[in-house]
Amino acid sequence: MRKIIILLFVMLLTFSGCAMSKGSKNQEGQPQYKSEPPNQAFYGFPDVPIPKELTLVHESSFVYETPSLKVGVLVFDGNVELQSLENYFRIQMVKNGWKFINSFRYKDVVLNFTKEGKTCNIKMSRNPFSTAVEVWVGPYTDKENIQKGNEPK
Repeated sequence: MRKIIILLFVMLLTFSGCAMSKGSKNQEGQPQYKSEPPNQAFYGFPDVPIPKELTLVHESSFVYETPSLKVGVLVFDGNVELQSLENYFRIQMVKNGWKFINSFRYKDVVLNFTKEGKTCNIKMSRNPFSTAVEVWVGPYTDKENIQKGNEPK
């Protein structure tokens, strides 16, 4: 009986070692791991990341574009925890060059960002079975510079 247990233990170690050694190795012989693509997608605005757990609601969304302006409202729906979603946007928007301005929180959460002549407002609401997200992107004009006589870029 003791020999069977020892044999099973040796086989377990052997097979687990083989499973761990699978995968490609770099030039130095170190194992390489594939990096997973970020959990985000972009809809209409290449600098506004959206978590892949959210689904675009086409009927409620639109993007208006001219040669000098791109604005719109994107509406999403998904089963995502509100706090997790807020953390995601606070981190990912800054990584995409947006500056956090402020936030409002009560039942809903609203985050406001600005970047190079545009603004982005993100409203998140939790419903009984899902989370609704509205992303508003529009122009931003610095009133202080206009009052000084400087035109916006």
